[in-house]
Amino acid sequence: MCGHAGRIAALASLLLVFARLEDACFNNSLEVVLESRTITAGQLISKVDLDGCQQGTLQIGSSDARFVMKSGVLYAVSSFNATADQITFDIYLEDSVTEEIHVRLLFTAKLKEQGRKRRAVLLHRQKRRWQFIPFKLTENSEGPFPKYCQTIRSDDEQGHTISYHISGSGVDKPPVDLFRVEHDTGKIFVTRPVDREEYSSYKLIGKAIRKGGDVYERLLDLTIKVIDVNDNVPMFTEKVFDVNFPECSAAGKSVVNLTATDEDEPNTINTLLVYRILSQEPLSRFGSFFSIDGKTGEIKTTSDKLNREEQNTYTLDVEVRDLDGKSYGLSSKGKVVIHITDMNDHLPTFKESRYTIDVKETVSNIMVLRMPVEDQDAAGTSASRAVFKIIKGNENGNFNMSTDPKTNEGLLYVVKPLDAETTRLMQLDVAVENEAPLIGKASRQQVAKVTVNVLDVDEGPEFVPSVKHLWTEENVPLSTILGSFTARDPETKSSDNIRYRKLTDPADWVSIDPKTGQIQTAAIIDRESMYVKHNKYNVTVLAMEDKDHSRSCTGTVVINLHDVNDNGPVISNTNLHICENGDHHFVNISAEDLDASPNAAPFTFLFPNDQPEIKKKWEIFNHMGSYAFMKPKGSLIPGHYNVPIIIQDQQHHETKDTLKIVICECPNRLNCAGRLASKKAVLGGLGILVMFLAALCLLCLLLAAFALYCGGDRKKKVPVNSQGQYHQTLIVSNEEGGGQQDMNLSSLDVPVNHGENMGQMHGTLGLGTGSGVKQTLGSFGGARTEVDMGQQMVNGSSGAFYDENGTLIVDRTLYVDGGSIVDDDYTMGSRKSHGLMELLRSQVDQVYENEQDDQEMPFEYVRGYPHDGENSVQGSVGYDRDMMDLDRVDYMNGVGAKFGTLTNISLKK
Repeated sequence: MCGHAGRIAALASLLLVFARLEDACFNNSLEVVLESRTITAGQLISKVDLDGCQQGTLQIGSSDARFVMKSGVLYAVSSFNATADQITFDIYLEDSVTEEIHVRLLFTAKLKEQGRKRRAVLLHRQKRRWQFIPFKLTENSEGPFPKYCQTIRSDDEQGHTISYHISGSGVDKPPVDLFRVEHDTGKIFVTRPVDREEYSSYKLIGKAIRKGGDVYERLLDLTIKVIDVNDNVPMFTEKVFDVNFPECSAAGKSVVNLTATDEDEPNTINTLLVYRILSQEPLSRFGSFFSIDGKTGEIKTTSDKLNREEQNTYTLDVEVRDLDGKSYGLSSKGKVVIHITDMNDHLPTFKESRYTIDVKETVSNIMVLRMPVEDQDAAGTSASRAVFKIIKGNENGNFNMSTDPKTNEGLLYVVKPLDAETTRLMQLDVAVENEAPLIGKASRQQVAKVTVNVLDVDEGPEFVPSVKHLWTEENVPLSTILGSFTARDPETKSSDNIRYRKLTDPADWVSIDPKTGQIQTAAIIDRESMYVKHNKYNVTVLAMEDKDHSRSCTGTVVINLHDVNDNGPVISNTNLHICENGDHHFVNISAEDLDASPNAAPFTFLFPNDQPEIKKKWEIFNHMGSYAFMKPKGSLIPGHYNVPIIIQDQQHHETKDTLKIVICECPNRLNCAGRLASKKAVLGGLGILVMFLAALCLLCLLLAAFALYCGGDRKKKVPVNSQGQYHQTLIVSNEEGGGQQDMNLSSLDVPVNHGENMGQMHGTLGLGTGSGVKQTLGSFGGARTEVDMGQQMVNGSSGAFYDENGTLIVDRTLYVDGGSIVDDDYTMGSRKSHGLMELLRSQVDQVYENEQDDQEMPFEYVRGYPHDGENSVQGSVGYDRDMMDLDRVDYMNGVGAKFGTLTNISLKK
C-alpha cells in the first residue's frame, strides 16, 4: 500500500510539472492537480507557454469567470471553496482562427480515488462504432467559408461504402444551410459566421448510411456550442438618470443605483461590468460630493455639505465597462442629474423685532397687525411656510395669530373685546417657525414683541356674568319669583338707569321687571315641554340704557327645572297578540313615563283587585324596569281579550289601562295578520278589485231578477194569485214583460265555506232564507251578522280581507252571553264550496217559475179578494170589461167615482 501511494504521489507531481511545461497553444488539454480545495484571489494555477503563438494579436478568454489567463499565466480572479471533485473550463485563444485549451483542475483526494478505480477495472477491447470529437465554434469568425469544423466517422466504413448525413437546427431547420457535411468523408463545414446572441448552440443528428439506403449506425446526437466573443457594448438602462435628493443629507447616504445590460454570455468575463464616475459638474469647494460602487453601480454621498441654496443641481458623467473594467473592455457613457431638494435648514426671521399698536376696547374679530418674515428656504414649501403663535401675554385669549397664505405674513387678530378699565397696556411675545421641523441646527424660535395700547371707549351696560343660572321646580304657581338678572355700567359699576326686557322666551313662561330685572313666572312651567332641553329652559334678556337705547347688551338666563311627578306611566302598545302555534306564548308589556328618575321607571305592573277573574286567567312575570311579560295561566280559546292593568312608577303614581290581546293561530308563527283581521282591516288592490267584481255581478243578478219579476207582455192581464196564496188588497198592475230566460251564472261562482266549528251554513242574501243557521250578509266593509245557532241567537260584526294566497277571508266577531269570542273565518275562493252560487240560482229559478205560472193563467181569470168592498162607500172595485179598452190610453178618464182613489194613486196626483 505504501508503494502504491508513493507511485500515485510521484505521478501527480509528474502531471503537475508536465502541465506547467505543456505547450497549450494548439488545442491542448491542461490538467492541474491542487492539494487544497480553497482557492484564493490571485492564486497561480498554471503557466502556459505561448511562445509559439502570435501574442500581439491574440485575444484570450475564459468560459469560467473565476479564472483568467494573461501573459501565459492562469490564475484565479476571486476566492472560493471548491465543492466538486473537479473543475473544468476552457481557455479560448483567438487570432485568425480559434483554439481552445481544455482545463481540468483535480484535487489530491480525487486523484487517489481514480488510481484505485483503475486497478479495479479489467481492461478489455471494445468496438468503437462512431468517431466524433465534440467541438465549438467561435461567433463572428472571419472565415474563409465554408470553414471546416469537425469530422464524424464510423469504424464500419472499411469494406463498406458509407454515406454520412446530418439534420437539425442549422441544416434543415432555422437557420437553414448553416452546416453541411461531405457525404463521403463525414467532414462538417460551417458556411457563414455564427452569432451567439442569436443561437448559443446547435443540436444536429448524424446518420451513417450504407450503400443501398440502410441506416447502418444508430443516430448520433451532435451538439455544437457557440463560444461567446465580447462583441456587445454594455448599455445603461436609462439615457439620463434623473434623481431628487434632499440637501443636508448625511455622508454615505444612497442617491441612486445605476443599472446596465450586456447581451454577451451571462456569468462570463464578457458581462462582468464595472461602473465609475468620470466627472461632476459643477465642482464644489468641498471636492466631489458623490462616489460610486464599481460592482453594484450604487452612488452615495461623500459629504453632508450639500446645500440647495448654494447649488441646486449636479450632473455626473458615468461609464460602464465590461471585462471587469479592463481597459480593453467595451464601454458606454451616461449621465446622472441630481436635483437637490430643499429642507428646512433656515429659520424664518421677523423683518422687525418690535411693534406698537393701538386697539379700542369693546372691538373684536378684527385684524390689528401684519408681521412680515423672511426665509431662505424654497418659497411655497413646508420649509418656508411660517407658523405664528403667541407665547406670552395672551392668557385671557383676547388675541389670535394666523398666516396669510399669499404673503406668508403673520396676522394678529383681536377675538375677544379688551377692557381698558382692567388693563390699558398689554405686552405680547409672538414666535415664528416653519411647518417643517428645522434640521441641521439647534432649534431656536424667532420672537417679536408687540405692545398693545388699549383705548378707552364709552361703553354700554354689560351683564357680569353673561349667563346666569336659576333653579326651580316645574308647575310652580304663577308669579313665583325665580331670581333677578341685572347689568351694570362698566365704568361707573352701577345698575341705575338701565332697563330690561325679554328678547326670547319660547314658551312665554316668565316675565321680567323692566327696572329691577326681577324674573318671575307668567305661566305654568312644564319640564316635559318641547322647549325644555336637558332640564334647562333658556331666556334671553336685553339690557339698555334709559337715555340711549342703542347702548345695550344681552345676557342669557338658564332656568334649571326640577322634575315633579306629574305624569303617570303609559303603556306603549295596548294591541298585542299571542300565536297559538308560535314559540312564545306571552306578550311583552312596555311602558314609558315622561317624568325623570325617581319619578319614572322601574315600573310595577298589577291587575286590578276588583276583577279576580282576570288574575285567574292571566299572570305577570319578569318585571324588567320599563317592561314585563304577561301570559295566560291556562289554555284560552282563540279570540279577543280585554285585560285591564295598572302601572305604577317608583313613587306609586299609577295609571290604569286595558290591553287588547288577540289569541290566534299564525300562518307564519309570528303574527295574526294572515289569519285574523281587525275590524278596520285594509284590503289590498287585488281584494278591492275582486270585491268590486263580486258587487257588480250581484247587481247584475238583482237586475235580472227584477226584470224577470216585473217583465211580461203589456197586453196580457196581470195574473192574480188565489185567495189562499196571497192576502193583499192592492197589487201592482203596471209590470212590463219578463226578463230573459237563459241566465249564465257560472262567472259568478263565489263559493262560501264556513269554518270548522260552525258547520255548513247557508246564507240569505236578500232573496230567500236558508235552513239550519240564519245569517244576514251585508257589505264587506264590516257588516252586522245575525246567526241563529239552534235555540241561541248570536250577534256579531264581520270584516273581510285577503290572505297571502289571494283568498278572501271574512272575519266575524261573535258576542255570546256578554263575552266576546272570535268565530271561525269565512273563506271565499274559487276552489271552495258553491253554497252561495247555488243559493242565487235557486232564488232566480223560483222567480222565473212564478213568472211562467203567471203567464200560463187565462187573461180573463177573476181573482177574488176576501175583503173586497167591505165598509167602502164606493163599493167593490171589480173588473169592467166594457169600460176597459186596452187599445185606448184615456179609458181611465171615465171610470167614475169608485175608481177615483185608484186613479189618483196610479197617476200620483
